[in-house]
Amino acid sequence: MYINETHILYYAIVAILGLFVGMFVDWMNKRLPDYKKVFSKEIFTEYFAEFKPNYILMLITSAIYVALLYFYGIKDTFIANLDLIKFMILTPMLLSAFVIDYRLQIIPNRLNLTMFEIGLVIAFLYGLSDVAITINMALGMLAGGGIFLLITLIGRSNIWKRSHGIW
Repeated sequence: MYINETHILYYAIVAILGLFVGMFVDWMNKRLPDYKKVFSKEIFTEYFAEFKPNYILMLITSAIYVALLYFYGIKDTFIANLDLIKFMILTPMLLSAFVIDYRLQIIPNRLNLTMFEIGLVIAFLYGLSDVAITINMALGMLAGGGIFLLITLIGRSNIWKRSHGIW
């Protein structure tokens, strides 16, 4: 049985993978704001002893993974599947950023830097097939990062002016 030219077994596997990734995202949401390591020696003892997973987040992650598989499907080559892989890697990080930002009004820098590094790797992999795509992706990263850098610099200068009584 096939859905959108993809065997239904792939959907079941991706849904189960999404549940586990959602559980990991919930684990990250509890560890990152406290500046604790996400991967540590104590991961299994702490995880099973005191961690209560958020089942809604797990189901949302699983549904997003199934939707990604539905929209992008499974192609023949690795480069053709890069869109699916890219979104399956970045989705948990964006969900984690959303949840942490909603709860604490911060986004951990480690999470932002990890997304940036993955973006560079994906841009390089796209460059293996087409250099124009890589140039566009690099310019987009520079423009997006530049906007946030500008916001940070303006915010810091206003804080400095207020602390020195210029305003």
